[in-house]
Amino acid sequence: MKVTLVKPQGFCSGVLKAVSIAKKAKEEHPDKNVYILGMLAHNKTLTDDLTREGLITLNDSDEFAAIESLKAGDVLIFTAHGHGEEIENKAKEKGLIIYDATCFKVKSNLEKIKHEIEQGHQVIYIGQMGHKETNAALSVSKNVSLYDTQLLINYQLITDKNPYVINQTTLNYKSIDKYYSDILEHVPGARIENEICAATRLRQEAVTKIDKDTDLIIVVGHQKSSNSNKLFEIAKSNYPDAFVLMVNDLRELSAIKDIETKRKASVISGASTPQYVVDDIYNYLLSK
Repeated sequence: MKVTLVKPQGFCSGVLKAVSIAKKAKEEHPDKNVYILGMLAHNKTLTDDLTREGLITLNDSDEFAAIESLKAGDVLIFTAHGHGEEIENKAKEKGLIIYDATCFKVKSNLEKIKHEIEQGHQVIYIGQMGHKETNAALSVSKNVSLYDTQLLINYQLITDKNPYVINQTTLNYKSIDKYYSDILEHVPGARIENEICAATRLRQEAVTKIDKDTDLIIVVGHQKSSNSNKLFEIAKSNYPDAFVLMVNDLRELSAIKDIETKRKASVISGASTPQYVVDDIYNYLLSK
């Protein structure tokens, strides 16, 4: 089997920074319990790696309850996806030692949203309902309205003639134009700023350049990873005749027997996927 690694590979800069912050928190507090409020980045292998290094990942289905379960002096790391001010205030009131691993791009977007709200504008946020990055953006103010990528938006909520439009950083860079068109059709004075991050866009662009005769495309990433899911969607759309699948690691891939009949494979990495996981899969495919 001929195998191609589709670049870029490995962690994006935001995930690299988050991992560095998490390890620093443990190094600086070796005798304390160090907790992460949910998955540091959406990848199970990364979460397992951090667990082996002594960090504890909390179930974040109820963030306030998770923080309430901790005690003063415990160390809490906020994930790369961002968080709301109320949850941070809760952690401070609890007396926790806080480390913020929010991606710098996400943090910048939250600051832009706050600025627009302070200037008296409404904000339309294009994102996936329930995603932590979206939740963080919506928590800034009741004047932030979600344009859900599946359910769209109730335009009756938008009374500002010049609302600010911003988006989740890991959306499909080609699909977002249709959301812009819809918004401008209803609110012609809307001010749009495309905030899909470079790491997301470059990976998505790379997928569209895979050789057309490729018959196996593997996205290495976790099912909760927005950027990995977008890579999968783009690959499925652009290569309808190829066998396209998403796996978290080699264990999942090795359980799939259909790949043994394929001739030409391309391997894509989500931005929160450890490089060694990709390397394991690459070497496995070369043996086929």
